[in-house]
Amino acid sequence: MKRILAIDDDENNLILIKTILSKNIEDGIVQTAMSGIEGIAKAKELKPDVILLDILMPGMNGFEVCQALKNDDFTKDIPILLVSALGQNYQNRIKGLNLGAEAFITKPFESPELISHVKVLLRIKDAEDMLRKKNEDLEKSLEEIKNDQEKLRKLNSELLMAEEKERRRIAEYLHDGIGPILSLANINLSSLLRKELVPDVQGTIHKATKLLSDAIAQSRSLTYDLSPPVLYELGLIPAIKWKLSQVELNHKINTGFQSSLPKLDLSIDTGILVYRIISELLTNVIKHASANKIDIQIKKDERFYYFLVSDNGKGFDFKGKTTLLSNNSYGLFSIKERLDSIKGDFIIETELNKGTKTTISIPVKNI
Repeated sequence: MKRILAIDDDENNLILIKTILSKNIEDGIVQTAMSGIEGIAKAKELKPDVILLDILMPGMNGFEVCQALKNDDFTKDIPILLVSALGQNYQNRIKGLNLGAEAFITKPFESPELISHVKVLLRIKDAEDMLRKKNEDLEKSLEEIKNDQEKLRKLNSELLMAEEKERRRIAEYLHDGIGPILSLANINLSSLLRKELVPDVQGTIHKATKLLSDAIAQSRSLTYDLSPPVLYELGLIPAIKWKLSQVELNHKINTGFQSSLPKLDLSIDTGILVYRIISELLTNVIKHASANKIDIQIKKDERFYYFLVSDNGKGFDFKGKTTLLSNNSYGLFSIKERLDSIKGDFIIETELNKGTKTTISIPVKNI
């Protein structure tokens, strides 16, 4: 059903328009109004597919009605065909089009011309309605995707915290459970060395105590890797310094640390997340950069904390989001996702053979 509204103060014109369009527009229903004010009211009530509008009317003229309809969010998308003897003057046609009318036809008109104009405007209206519907569906889909992404970020954050709790539980079990057992076994076995034993037995005990000592050392190292007590007991800055000392000790890479901040006002969960991200970046440098120097700086402004991790390694070809989504960069993509969950971000600056600098930004007022 095609709804057409004709607005004209001349009843004979309305009868003519209604007769022509009712016979020639399939499923066309023509409504009429004899003033600008009545026409605006009916346009809002009926929401027609096309409006035919005269210009010379008492009260509100057609230009004023056109402007009012196009300025109203409810009626602005309705195509308007201006029908007036004033169309003989091109300036009036331009004025009407500038006010938002889609077309202009001059009185007296030929029936085929009127019919063609109305059919074109109906096709335009159908196409625009279809496009608006697709846009609405797309916006709805994008909103659903956005909500799903937010849920995923929340789930990811919860998963990370659950993982951290499990790390700490295992670390405590190693420290309080297996560690003491291994130490006691080592002490008891070592006490046998004070007795006079045949050389073969002494040699076997020496080997066993050495294995136990290695197991104790590895257990202690694993405990610190899983959940360093310094992070929970002293905070993020001491934990970062400790991590750098381990890099120097275990990988013979020189490190540097610089910060003018004695402490960081971050939640425990955020501090843990930042520590894990920095640890992952350090691991990437150790594995891939062939660097012999790593530096970490911490800065702050009114909005963000900045953690800068830089190295003098071989760098890599970084192409922004394309690199993040590549199969070989899951770690960087994971860092991006974790930072998104706390409204943080990171920037990578790197060139081949010129090292890499990664800047992590964390909101100061972080939840």
